[in-house]
Amino acid sequence: MTRASGAGAPPAENGDTTQTHPDPGATSDHPWERFHPLSPLLRGGVTLLAVGAWVVGNQVDRLFGQRSELPADAPLLWVALAAALVVLVVVLLGWLSWRVSRFRVGESTLEVRTGLLFRQHRQVRYDRIQAVDIRRPLLARLAGLSEVRVQAAGGSGSDARLAFLHQAQAHAVRAQLMALAGRSDEATDAATDAPTDAATDDVGHLGDLDASGSVSGAVTGTGQPSAAGPVAAPAGETVVRVPTARLVQATLYRGQTVFLVGAVPALLAAMALGRGGMVAFLGPAVLAVGGSTVGSLVREWHFELVRDRNGIQVRRGLTELKASSVPVHRIQVVSVRQPMFWRLPDWWRVEVNVAGVGPSTDDSDSVVLPVGTRAEALRIISLLRPGADPRAVLEGMVGGAEPGPAAYVVAPERAVWLSPLVRARHGYAVTPDAVLVRGGRARRFTHLVPHARIQSLRVRQGPLQRRLRLASVELLSTPGRVTPQVSHLDRAAAEALLNGQVARSSVARRRAR
Repeated sequence: MTRASGAGAPPAENGDTTQTHPDPGATSDHPWERFHPLSPLLRGGVTLLAVGAWVVGNQVDRLFGQRSELPADAPLLWVALAAALVVLVVVLLGWLSWRVSRFRVGESTLEVRTGLLFRQHRQVRYDRIQAVDIRRPLLARLAGLSEVRVQAAGGSGSDARLAFLHQAQAHAVRAQLMALAGRSDEATDAATDAPTDAATDDVGHLGDLDASGSVSGAVTGTGQPSAAGPVAAPAGETVVRVPTARLVQATLYRGQTVFLVGAVPALLAAMALGRGGMVAFLGPAVLAVGGSTVGSLVREWHFELVRDRNGIQVRRGLTELKASSVPVHRIQVVSVRQPMFWRLPDWWRVEVNVAGVGPSTDDSDSVVLPVGTRAEALRIISLLRPGADPRAVLEGMVGGAEPGPAAYVVAPERAVWLSPLVRARHGYAVTPDAVLVRGGRARRFTHLVPHARIQSLRVRQGPLQRRLRLASVELLSTPGRVTPQVSHLDRAAAEALLNGQVARSSVARRRAR
């Protein structure tokens, strides 16, 4: 398998530097600021609660004659004193750490100094900032504090955390960082037209399919892709607010809930009948699926998408409030999905890939609409990609094999041997702004990939695809939860997409620069 890489795109840079011994001679007109004095207690709050819960739980077990992990001859007073000593040590270490921790918003970088024994001096350049979030865990909310988390290009190790600040100060710092990050943004994209004769010089050579069933063409052109500029709309306007009733109902309509409806009664029956094997099988599954379902509901509670001066801001959370700000030009791929049980109310989910962030264990970071109507989904897509063709997007969401105004290229009839139910949905359409990829029958989806975002393409063929003269095309951009792929195209159509998109992407990046 051969992979095509985008030529001329500079490698990802790490937006921070970690130094064991900061330069004491560094000077700046910007003063250093301390975090809130309660920050050490909030950072160690979970540890303190865990110690207290362990002591109380074991003491309760002893009172009821159960086995306790506490020494049998240890009086309650000594146990309390030992726990208080642990808490005192934690508080003391936290205070010392707070004394040496500080941050500064400088001319070109955000600087954060932390550490007591192993000191770190982290610097995040403003032009590498991908997103700025405000998080308010439960204990911080009770104290009126917030955490500012800065996501920078280069992976999770490049992030900077300012924990904790007064809520008003946190919002002021976030707004300042977003403004500084937008100050050096790339130029706005021009509308991308079909490739011209002048662009053919940049088209990579399309070789024959090799033994592994793969053929690639390089997307050439220079520079990092850049997207549309900031949203031209009033800042602070609420675009979408998801009602709580709809969010709960959508959670009940998911496949995980259907599994729980059948698995929970079976687990209770197995426990009543003493079927240990079934309990051992269903118990972990119910806990995992139930925990994931409840966690997703808690994270997306009170969901609200607001227009920001430099992009969009997503606010959500029940126990932990979170406000994520993302510049629109950093969004690389937009995806709209519809699970099977959402077909009747016609609800949709919109997700994005953000440059420099990559796949996250917290999938809510990529969600810009957890559940919404068709009109709300189309409105958000037009907000994120103003140049998107609404007819093509709508046809990708609900269209089939019948011809439409967007002229989707779909999988041929012989692909029914590989995808009997979804064959008519597999396809793509090329618009002046982007490539639209659609698929799925029970779980429908449409991916929107701007031309300037595509760094490389890959054509793949399996053994059965080679026999049926079919191929699949992957559109490779920045890593994320959305992975666009056009499945089971006619081989000639796959090669045409590869050749044409190489030129379109090159032209789009040159115009953006």
